[in-house]
Amino acid sequence: MARRLSIGLALATVLAASPILAQAPVATEKYAVREGFAFTPETPPRILVFRPEVKVGEQTTAGIFQNNAEWHAAVTRELSAALVATGGKRGIEMVLHDDRAANSQLLTEHRALFRLVVGTIIRHKLFGKDPLPSKVDSFDWSLGSGVAKIAPAAKADYGLFLLSHDSFESAGRRAAKLVAALMGNGDIAGTHFGYAALIDMKNGDIVWLGVDLKAGGDVRTAEGATQRVEQLLNGFPVRASGKAVAP
Repeated sequence: MARRLSIGLALATVLAASPILAQAPVATEKYAVREGFAFTPETPPRILVFRPEVKVGEQTTAGIFQNNAEWHAAVTRELSAALVATGGKRGIEMVLHDDRAANSQLLTEHRALFRLVVGTIIRHKLFGKDPLPSKVDSFDWSLGSGVAKIAPAAKADYGLFLLSHDSFESAGRRAAKLVAALMGNGDIAGTHFGYAALIDMKNGDIVWLGVDLKAGGDVRTAEGATQRVEQLLNGFPVRASGKAVAP
């Protein structure tokens, strides 16, 4: 199981950086909702917000990504706060998950599985040109019933996974790009993308997924993190009769 998940993690990373994602789609922001899904109007759902999975750092002059621990802590904190605040504005109870109160190994495995499944959805459903025959007319994906064992004490109806990847250009990188531009050579700016998914904690079904391949907002700040969350929660289910429709 661990070997398959580690392979899945590597594959998801490749998918996220694939030229298909960078070149093929015209739209860079999409969402999908499981057919027939909607929150019950009677009571607000309890959503367990798992610690956002963050990759943030600096793009050096040579174009190499370097992690930044200080930024990582800030982005994790700001995105978590923005998720809870945004949920409150929508009348939805979002509760931050305490990693120490969970089955850590199981959570780690499902984080990797989450990246693998979402990478597959991005490539074969939302943005790719090679759809899976069995998924053409449906949005039917799951992480499996094992999610129910991650944090049963939280008594959550749903779990929210979020991934954010941001690389900010260094001063040296910006200077090198300016020189390259003067010589007629174009270059790609820092990378900013993310995705979030709502998971049914009883059976692991993905009931909603939002993806933004060119996300905005400086997630190192409270304002930027709020902007990012608002973008990623585009099409998020509401406690009403109206609901989003899967593409």
